[in-house]
Amino acid sequence: MKSPGLFRLFGLLLGAAAACGGGSNQPIESGTGGAGGSEPDGSGGASSAGGADAQPGAGGAGGAGGQAEATWPTGCAEQPASIRTEGTLVELAFELVLGGEPFLFGEPNVAPDGSTVTPLNVRFYVSHAALIGADGDLVPVDIVGPDGAPTPYGVHFYNAEDPGSAALRLRAPAGSYEGVSFIWGLHQACNSSRPETSVAPLAEASQMTWPHTGHLFLRYEGNVAPPDEGDPVDPEGETATVPPAVHMGGNLVEDLAPRVEVRGALSVPASGSTGKVVRIVMDEVFAGATADVDMTGFVPPPGPVGDELLAGERLRRGLPDRTVFTFGP
Repeated sequence: MKSPGLFRLFGLLLGAAAACGGGSNQPIESGTGGAGGSEPDGSGGASSAGGADAQPGAGGAGGAGGQAEATWPTGCAEQPASIRTEGTLVELAFELVLGGEPFLFGEPNVAPDGSTVTPLNVRFYVSHAALIGADGDLVPVDIVGPDGAPTPYGVHFYNAEDPGSAALRLRAPAGSYEGVSFIWGLHQACNSSRPETSVAPLAEASQMTWPHTGHLFLRYEGNVAPPDEGDPVDPEGETATVPPAVHMGGNLVEDLAPRVEVRGALSVPASGSTGKVVRIVMDEVFAGATADVDMTGFVPPPGPVGDELLAGERLRRGLPDRTVFTFGP
């Protein structure tokens, strides 16, 4: 049995190989660079116009002695600095749906193709959340707990077995927005953290650790039973492809975590709180996990590669063309 250190070495070597031959399918997160100051809001920095390759959290484009737009804290501190000290609580309630109906955890659900799907494990991370301005710019916000303090590592962990994890809480500035954006998974600093020395939700108890690649971003597992008539088919008559498992992740070298959007009007009042339901459309998850996607440049981890890993990579690569997250009514 290989030690975690050896697995990590394998991951580094494989990640480096992927960086050389990964092709153009890697998601790229744009940012505004510049020599921002050391304060969480980027104040105090020398004036500088950031280049197109600047990374989020690397400092704002602050003028001399002035203030830049808020950015996400760099690194992966257990107690991250707040992006802003004041703001309104925005509570987003995650809800799984399949075929337009609630996708009940641990219970049989009838899929559109007639098969019966029983979800047994649904977990994912959310990090680097933002509101979408009218001009399309991202306004970084804090991910906070019920007490209003930033969550450990600035990360939210959804676990379908824990109803309390369904609420993603954000501390946001007042205004009118076009939606919400977030990394569906972990930004690279947290993805490359060591689970054995981390606390929840990045600890090994999360069931999301992947010794060769850091952490899983999404873990789905379930049972699929065909309809009484025989083999499951979809509405077009093709063989159904509801996967029994989807494991989406990245690696220890490249930042492969996808950024997703939830589009729709969102008004944040100046005080109090507000909220919305965010539906996770499992039809889109399953369709993405079974789609015919170009896998050029994919470097598998050491050892056997299961179907769940390939399903996760297909989903990750195809996310730009899918609407997995939507606002509920």
